[in-house]
Amino acid sequence: MTEITCRCGATTLTLTGAPILTSSCHCQSCREAAGQLADLPGATPITDAHGATPFVLWRKDRVAVTRGAGTLRAHTLRDGGTRRAVATCCNSPMYLNFNGGHWLSLYAARFDTPPPIQMRTMLMDAEPGTVPDDGIPGARRQSARFMLKLLGAWAATGFRFFKMEPMPKLEEPQ
Repeated sequence: MTEITCRCGATTLTLTGAPILTSSCHCQSCREAAGQLADLPGATPITDAHGATPFVLWRKDRVAVTRGAGTLRAHTLRDGGTRRAVATCCNSPMYLNFNGGHWLSLYAARFDTPPPIQMRTMLMDAEPGTVPDDGIPGARRQSARFMLKLLGAWAATGFRFFKMEPMPKLEEPQ
C-alpha cells in the first residue's frame, strides 16, 4: 500500500498494488494545465526541469481517496475535457482523469519518492531542445509499449470501467 498526499497533508489517496507505468508527458494540454495550476495561490510546479509533466499511472480500482475528498475540485481546459483533480486546501494537483479511462495519471510530484520515469510521451508537442538525451525511450504520441501496458492493466480489471465521483469545478484564478 502506498499513500500520496497534497502538500499540507489534508487530502490523501491510498494506492494498492503496483503502478501500471511511469511516464513524462510533453503534450500541449499538460503543459497548459500545469501552467494554470502553478498560478494558483500557494501552488508549486508539477513539471520537471524539462517542462514535461511526470505521471505515475495507476488502475482506478486500486485508488481510494481516504482523507479530504471534499477538498478535490476539477480543473478542465475545456468543458467536458479531461479532469485534473486539485486539492484546494493547498492547491495541490493530485491526478488527471481521462474520460472513460480505467486508470488515473497521478502527479509524480505527490509522491515522496516517485518511481523512475520509464518512458516519455507526446514528444511531437515538446518544445525544441527540451527532451534530454538520457536513454529514456520516447514516442511522438504514445508508444506501442505504453498502449500495451494500459491494455494489460485493463485486461486485469476484466475490461471494466470505473466511474469517479463527480467533483465541483475549480474556480479560475483571479
